[in-house]
Amino acid sequence: MKNKKALSKIISILIIYLIIMILPSVAILVFNLKGTTAINWQVIITLIGVIFMLWYDRQSDRKAELTLDQKISLADTSLYGIGGMLLMYAAEITASLAIIILFGQPTASQNTQMILTIVHKAPLFIVYGVVLAPIMEELVFRKAIYGVGRQIINPTGAMLTSALLFGLAHNDNQYLIVYCSLGLVLCWLYKRTGSIKVNMIAHGLFNGITMALALLTFK
Repeated sequence: MKNKKALSKIISILIIYLIIMILPSVAILVFNLKGTTAINWQVIITLIGVIFMLWYDRQSDRKAELTLDQKISLADTSLYGIGGMLLMYAAEITASLAIIILFGQPTASQNTQMILTIVHKAPLFIVYGVVLAPIMEELVFRKAIYGVGRQIINPTGAMLTSALLFGLAHNDNQYLIVYCSLGLVLCWLYKRTGSIKVNMIAHGLFNGITMALALLTFK
């Protein structure tokens, strides 16, 4: 019975995530939105979807009697969030070096370049990259697939599955190793703290700093 509730939680969160990802494109096509207007509406629709996902996540935890999030102090949340962000950079650098050794000098991440191009057209998209995407991805890949998934399969299997799916979701094959490495770090962080808020902060800081540094050199 417990496994059934856990599986139902994972499936429902995945369905909500897919709807949030698809719905903006549908709205853009239906209402023939273009350029900056289309991007801004994508952010607005995603914001509404994220609010619903947060509400549903809490309600489904109560209904399934799942205790996944630990309460920790604001100071510890901030400290672990910053520490997690630093670990993400360490993982990114290590994985990038591995790519260079194995495949030669890598080019810039296609995913990052695409985001930077969009941000230049519509600055509101920064909210998506720094706030909305980290919240969604942590609820889906860390809390649901890893946190709930380890109640169905062994924790190592859940962690590897979460990291691989997180990497594939970014649709950047050349940087798959990097994204999978980041996914592993974030799974470990969630295991260490038990707080998905810590993950959201670490992920948001990482995306924000990465985006800011990239914008300074973007041509």
